[in-house]
Amino acid sequence: MSLEPCKVCGTLNAAETEICLSCGYPTQGRKRPAIFRWVAIALVVCFALPFLSGIINWILLQLQPESPPPSQSAVSLVQSRPITLVVSTDK
Repeated sequence: MSLEPCKVCGTLNAAETEICLSCGYPTQGRKRPAIFRWVAIALVVCFALPFLSGIINWILLQLQPESPPPSQSAVSLVQSRPITLVVSTDK
């Protein structure tokens, strides 16, 4: 039979005891319900996911080769050749 100190008061208790004989604290520690673990994981994901996606998008933009700017043809409002009107006098 081994003795283990209490995490709260330090009193030596048998390893098989469930609570400290001096202060009443559970010797194995109090286990939290599983909902706390899932809520913590969900919060970490909610805050980390947008941050990580932003970093990934930035890296992908840095890895893309620079494309030359699109060449645009010059648009002029004045036509370069004159318009000729053909009038037919056939009646």
